[in-house]
Amino acid sequence: MSVRILQKQNGRQKRPASAVVSSKTPKKREIDYTFLLLVVVMTCVGLTMLLSVSAPTASSKFGNSYYFFMRQLSLAAVGFVAMIVISKIDYHKFKPFVRIFMIVCTILLVLVLIPGIGKAENNSRRWIQLPGFRLQPSEFMKLAIAMFFAKMIEDTNKDISKVRNMVPYFMWIALVAALMLMETHVSGAIVICGIAVLVLIAGGANFKFFVGCGIAAIPAGMVFLMMFPKRWGRVISFLNPFMDTQDKGFQVVQGLYAIGSGGMFGLGLGQSVQKYSYLPEPYNDFIFSIICEELGFIGMALIIGLFIALIVRGIKIAFDAPDVFGSLTVVGIMAHVGIQTVLNIAVVTSSIPNTGISLPFFSYGGTAIMVLLMEMGIVLSISRYRKEKELPGITTDIPKKKIKTGGRG
Repeated sequence: MSVRILQKQNGRQKRPASAVVSSKTPKKREIDYTFLLLVVVMTCVGLTMLLSVSAPTASSKFGNSYYFFMRQLSLAAVGFVAMIVISKIDYHKFKPFVRIFMIVCTILLVLVLIPGIGKAENNSRRWIQLPGFRLQPSEFMKLAIAMFFAKMIEDTNKDISKVRNMVPYFMWIALVAALMLMETHVSGAIVICGIAVLVLIAGGANFKFFVGCGIAAIPAGMVFLMMFPKRWGRVISFLNPFMDTQDKGFQVVQGLYAIGSGGMFGLGLGQSVQKYSYLPEPYNDFIFSIICEELGFIGMALIIGLFIALIVRGIKIAFDAPDVFGSLTVVGIMAHVGIQTVLNIAVVTSSIPNTGISLPFFSYGGTAIMVLLMEMGIVLSISRYRKEKELPGITTDIPKKKIKTGGRG
């Protein structure tokens, strides 16, 4: 999707007609029930697969096969209620608080780095421990940066196809990326930067410029990864995971075994073998491998089809949004789902190095599912105010006075 927010017309910069916010308040309609149905189906399928995949680990670790499922279900319920509430609120009311939301999320990313506040696990510091659960600020940042950039693009009224007008955006991206990398949360940094870039491109930024930046960033990324032997080892093992099947390539190889075992129709729901201590933490980043093993190629294709349908429907809502803020916010939210899904499947299939990235709606993570459903609520709220479609030259206004017609008798 590409919508130019600013264009040069007659020697001056001017918003195109498609990007101008109408002075007339958009008529409130029903939510997009197709999008809602897709979200409900994805959530239910995700919870079902999580129950199947996590049961053996939950039983061995906590003596309760439903441990991970119940925790995920409780936060998904909170997220679902939040989604319904948010969908009933005019999304324009969120706009004055977007900057504050962005600042708060940035502060939380800083707090994660402070010992005693941030919780470290597996050589990464990504969580803030709260009573009863852990909060992952990076999940909130994915929403914050989408809405913040959408607001900036609408409010600043500058041509962001020019590099000089993109400096404020670059500064925010650099700050957030630096904080994420200090957490050694490389996958989160990639997703957040991807969301920001797609919002900017949809808002009129030069696509070729970002391609050049991406190519130039590859050497810098390699140098950064070399600073962390464990992460660099993942990159090396990606080239040939079977070269070190007992250490660096172990998780990827076990995931590939799971995918290959599923065949066309799968072993059946709950019948996975790899989830029994072969594949480490199968309910997290590698849940897609067990999906392939239990549901086979057919089940995997159907789930990918659900993701595609959700994203396509979201893009339609973005096109029909009545203003730039609404349109680009939906673009950012759909970019979150799309980028994370593609990267997760690419990691599981050993198409890219293992970056440790979760699968939306499916992987275990309370903050992730809660924030994701809140994002879906915002999309549903925007869908209520979709533009009315009129045929060229035809008005939908109904005349108040009856028009008398005469004819020859």
